[in-house]
Amino acid sequence: MKKLIGMIHLGSLPGSPGNKLDLERLEERALADLDSLEKAGFESAIVENISDEPFRVDSMELEAFAAYVAILRTVVRKARIEIGVSVQMNLWREMIAASSSTGASFIRIAAFTEERICAEGRIGPVAAEALRYRKAINSTVRIAADVQVKHSFSVISESHSNYFVQMADRFADYLVITGSTTGNAIDMAYLSRMREVIRKPIWVGSGVSEENVQDILRIADGVIVGTSIKVDGQTTNQVDLDRASRLVKMARDM
Repeated sequence: MKKLIGMIHLGSLPGSPGNKLDLERLEERALADLDSLEKAGFESAIVENISDEPFRVDSMELEAFAAYVAILRTVVRKARIEIGVSVQMNLWREMIAASSSTGASFIRIAAFTEERICAEGRIGPVAAEALRYRKAINSTVRIAADVQVKHSFSVISESHSNYFVQMADRFADYLVITGSTTGNAIDMAYLSRMREVIRKPIWVGSGVSEENVQDILRIADGVIVGTSIKVDGQTTNQVDLDRASRLVKMARDM
């Protein structure tokens, strides 16, 4: 069965510039999104601190990380589905530690085998450090690695990208393919080319909608869905149960 992964986009956490909600309210919002995703039929969800912009590339505020782990732990305990971890921007150590302490199943690393330039600075590659840290703390968390992640550019010519794809394919458990930005649909020809060279399961991580999910899942092994299943189609809004249910139905009617 193809994997359907929904996004739980947290409100801005304590210590972040946009923080307005206390921990209790942030947790309530996350649990409401979890409930909607489970009712809609998603098999997995990723908890992400999307509202902490502008992100830092080296660390995050201790109060923000403590709040993230507290919310994640509650979500994992309440969930009947698999829960994943995403801490921006590319904070692999925090993600592995958070998953280890909460029982989350997988993490998403934006720049695993590549060096990328994004608005916040340079990120990656982190595969060597991440794999060693995972081993050192005896973690079994699985790694979903982005390839040419959205909202970023390679520091070298994209014509050399196949080498980095092959490296990610060797060391990650899943590979994530995206469009250029959040909510932007993937180029299907590009997805087909990636399918030819990638052995591991491929998840499409942006621009998945009710209209294109069937076409995408004919090639990919799973999808990560956020924007299109949110209230009014706005990324940082909460999950809309009706939108989420319609997407799941479309995916399962293939």
